Amino acid sequence: MTRREFHSAIDGDNGEREPLLAPIFTGRKRVEYVVGIILWALAITYFWQWWFISAKHNHLLGSILVTALLAWITILPLYFITIFFHAARPTGPLRIPAGSRVAMVVTKAPSEPFEVVAETLRAMLAQDVPHDTWLADEDPSPSTLAWCREHGVFVSTRKGRADYHRQTWPRRTRCKEGNLAFFYDHYGYERYDFVSQLDADHVPEPGYLFNMLRPFADPAVGYVSAPSICDRNAHESWSARGRLYVEASMHGSLQAGYNGGFAPVCIGSHYAVRTAALKEIGGLGPELAEDHSTTLFMNAHGWRGVHALDAIAHGDGPRTFADLVTQEFQWSRSLVMILLQYTPKLIGRLPLRLKIQFLFSQLWYPLYAFFLALTFVLPIAILAYGDNFVSVTYPAFLMHFMPQSLVILALAFWWRSSKTFRPVDGRIFSWEAMLFLLARWPWVLAGTFAAFRDWLTGSFVDFRVTPKGSSEVDPVPLRVIAPYALISGLSILPVLLVSGADQTRGFFIFAIINACFYLFLMAMIVIQHTRENHVRMTSRLYRPAMACSFTALVALTGFTTVERGRDGIEALSWGTKSFTVFDDRFSVAGAGVGGRDVHRTIFNPRWRTNTASGTN
Repeated sequence: MTRREFHSAIDGDNGEREPLLAPIFTGRKRVEYVVGIILWALAITYFWQWWFISAKHNHLLGSILVTALLAWITILPLYFITIFFHAARPTGPLRIPAGSRVAMVVTKAPSEPFEVVAETLRAMLAQDVPHDTWLADEDPSPSTLAWCREHGVFVSTRKGRADYHRQTWPRRTRCKEGNLAFFYDHYGYERYDFVSQLDADHVPEPGYLFNMLRPFADPAVGYVSAPSICDRNAHESWSARGRLYVEASMHGSLQAGYNGGFAPVCIGSHYAVRTAALKEIGGLGPELAEDHSTTLFMNAHGWRGVHALDAIAHGDGPRTFADLVTQEFQWSRSLVMILLQYTPKLIGRLPLRLKIQFLFSQLWYPLYAFFLALTFVLPIAILAYGDNFVSVTYPAFLMHFMPQSLVILALAFWWRSSKTFRPVDGRIFSWEAMLFLLARWPWVLAGTFAAFRDWLTGSFVDFRVTPKGSSEVDPVPLRVIAPYALISGLSILPVLLVSGADQTRGFFIFAIINACFYLFLMAMIVIQHTRENHVRMTSRLYRPAMACSFTALVALTGFTTVERGRDGIEALSWGTKSFTVFDDRFSVAGAGVGGRDVHRTIFNPRWRTNTASGTN
């Protein structure tokens, strides 16, 4: 196997330092980007001047909530547009100091099969940069130790060390931080200058270590992040595909954008550190999201980070939907705990741009959950209140809202064309991504509340390691399905119960759509779980209970749609000048004819003619 050689960071001919980062958007690409930004700015201006000048705001608090939701949807892209514009990637040969001591380490929990870790270890051993390969195993078996001896892999274990099995950080039990802390305390700091960490299931491609080490040519760089690509089981898990597609731009374009003067964020335990920098900050950061806290501590102590866009390792995504929501709950809780407990002590050390970045990153989960919850609550609240918070016609809203949506969509496809998504073929549209976005917010909200509870009471939770490998699984727990059944039921009830709705009839449709979306989500969770896994049934009551609950919700939604759907569509279509959905037919009232028989609405979608326009 050909080994990489180290090169000087100084050009031998003129003594100038070679660039370590190359901008991604240059020349024609940069011009196209600027044009896209201008079009987006014009579209945003078009929408907001109409919203504030032409729309009638009827209710102060309601108007604020609706405006905040629209601001989240339309103005949030500004953050990503700005960051993407500065995207850069490491370039050039490997220029760390000659004689640098390098290690790669992978962690293993007792619940993770060694077969999974062995594949990762083989890929680590095959890297073309000289290094030592380590396994940080919680409790290595004799067969594991024998395999490692045979293949030249060093083993670090905290087994039997109570001081590395604490209930709180640092060196906490039942988490990767404790395993890695033991490795660094006993081997990493003393023996190595640079260490690249990997999760048990993340198999590095050839050239991974080379790409991870290149940025350390800059002595100010304390850590290097890598894309977290969890696609190895994407063909067999819709939950894995959902997260993979939604986060493809974050792991690629956004992180590369952070190379332009911001702080790339370590995501997952696959990142590399300068051991002197890690020792200076006191070791890996606290919390389950030790990747994020380590990033925060590094930057607060003056160390820079770089995102190695081309350091590719492939890991497993959540195998089941229950694994997915467990991860969402744990990660959201952990990030909010970092925000509450550690950020206030460190935020003052950061420059303004990094203050904004870290606060936004840590507030992302709560804000996301809040605004998704708002899309569920608003139709219910408006129907119960009996008046629109803001009076606009739906056609006028679409006419002003759609331009910025189309521009952002075009920019998303353009970003993907730059080959900076990770994976590069991450989809913009997919049913998995849509359901993932719908499904995660209740668990993010629960994780946020759990963080506040733990912060206020001083309590803590034990974390669950996501299972690796394949085996039989239980049915989807009812507690996992219950939030979506509740959301669907609560969405449809006001449509059924509210009578005399006039100005707010259009929200019948939005409430019905919410109910249908979450019913569809429930069905797909159960169906895909059965299709993708070997399910062991432990209760005879599970299927009848699930079938009865789902059938009742479908029947209720169907009945309500028939009763109120026509009124809702009619209200939403009001204000169209060239297209009509319904015709109104009137009968003469008389003996035996009255009430609803006098006025009938006939479904007849068509373009208006001049004659029809005058009569409708």
